[in-house]
Amino acid sequence: MDIDIILEPDLTPEQITKLGQAAEGYGIRAIWTSNFFAHWDPFISLIPLAQSTSRILMGPLAVSPFEMHPLKIANGLLSLNEMSNGRAQIAIGAGEGNLDAMDLAKPKKIVLAIREALEIVIAAAHGNLATGYQGEIFKVNHPCAYTWLTATPPRIYMTAYRYMMMRMGGRIADGVFIGCTPPDIMAPAMENVRTGIGRRAAEPDDFRVNTFWAWHIKKDKAEAYRESRRELAWRGRKLDPELLVNWLSAEEAQFVQDNFQAYVDAYFDRSGIVKGVSDDINDRLMHGMTSTGGLEDLDREVERFKLFQKNGLTEIAVRLHDDPMDALKIIGEQVVPALR
Repeated sequence: MDIDIILEPDLTPEQITKLGQAAEGYGIRAIWTSNFFAHWDPFISLIPLAQSTSRILMGPLAVSPFEMHPLKIANGLLSLNEMSNGRAQIAIGAGEGNLDAMDLAKPKKIVLAIREALEIVIAAAHGNLATGYQGEIFKVNHPCAYTWLTATPPRIYMTAYRYMMMRMGGRIADGVFIGCTPPDIMAPAMENVRTGIGRRAAEPDDFRVNTFWAWHIKKDKAEAYRESRRELAWRGRKLDPELLVNWLSAEEAQFVQDNFQAYVDAYFDRSGIVKGVSDDINDRLMHGMTSTGGLEDLDREVERFKLFQKNGLTEIAVRLHDDPMDALKIIGEQVVPALR
């Protein structure tokens, strides 16, 4: 199984380049740049990396067609792909924070809209948009031949938290990015992805399945726990009780959701202190939904990654937070070799 790296959105293109060059040296498969509001542009930030490396893949995670028309997504993706000699990729999803920041609404038919967006971007990538596109949600009224494409087409993933979206991604996309799903509950997600793949006219040659996974393994275990608690607000579909019951009682899961603002406060004040919620509850969430601990916990996390592979993932995208070069060094020197 391959390892990808997801970077924080506030890193500069220079920082991304240094991390990407180091990641390429460690044998990391891909670098993903986060697409957040009021942050560095995820396409443009990758250009220096594209021009200074030769093997590592790269792309933004995730871009919503409700914030950017699929045709403009295709333009950004294909520009990056040409500049990286065919090493670009993208994850397209419904979106959350960016839409809230811009006060943009999602259509009622979200799955249909994402499907149409995928069809437009995939058609553009393969030079099949010369007659435009007429969907229910999205349209391309003028011919877009993309005669300037020379590189191998990029891989286009779809992000999914729900089973209907996973089935659609399996049927339409080049890969599915399953959101924050631990290996012990990965089976039904993979079953739905495979159902979608089975509805294709022909079996895809190299369909990929990835997942978002938060990494909080540090030399300083106390700091790792603080960082992990700080980020809990955004785990498990924003601490959805339906998912949390895998580690908590139903009453505890609802208690966590009722106190969601305390998790948000712990993120924004950077303290990692979730006021009113016990460390026992938070520790169970962290260990269920993230890799959290000290260096002595690395073997446990490597075994978890092997379970991901056993359950059907072709790669796992590890999200780095504070001190990303330190985290990359641990992953590159001790996790990547253990999975080969």
